[in-house]
Amino acid sequence: MVSSVMSSARTIPKSDFISFVRKYLVVEGLPCSRHCEKPTHFAALMEDRNKLVGAYVCPDSYVVRIVYFELTNHDMDWFKSFVRSELEGGSFVRDRDFRIATRHGWELGGNAENEIAAFTNPSSGIKEYYWTFYAKTNEEKKLGNFLCERCGKLFTHPLTLKSKICERH
Repeated sequence: MVSSVMSSARTIPKSDFISFVRKYLVVEGLPCSRHCEKPTHFAALMEDRNKLVGAYVCPDSYVVRIVYFELTNHDMDWFKSFVRSELEGGSFVRDRDFRIATRHGWELGGNAENEIAAFTNPSSGIKEYYWTFYAKTNEEKKLGNFLCERCGKLFTHPLTLKSKICERH
């Protein structure tokens, strides 16, 4: 059964996978945590036909979480590298802050349950890798990660600063 599911996934355009992820797995309007309670929006950081990396960002540009979905390669090391490079070396990007979850069609509703079989074995689900900055020390609790309004790059600065623009500008 797995081999027939895998071969059917190759015949479906991989952009359909991204459509599925955006339709069922990207959730708009969740409240921002740690920074404020305002609703977040999803901002794509990198996207191609079978990979989507994005951030949940509040109206003040605070990054709550970065998520990664991929159809074929499921590479946590690649994701860690990507987040570190986006955060300029990622001194606050630690392995312990990365997590993985499995999203199943049955938990997403009947339509998703029917559609998920086009991409994977339904019992295996789709992997969602995510990173959240879990501050431990008092010094870390004073910092946050933000998405620059001008260039769309991630940057870290004190939570007390109101600027939504990175130091590049």
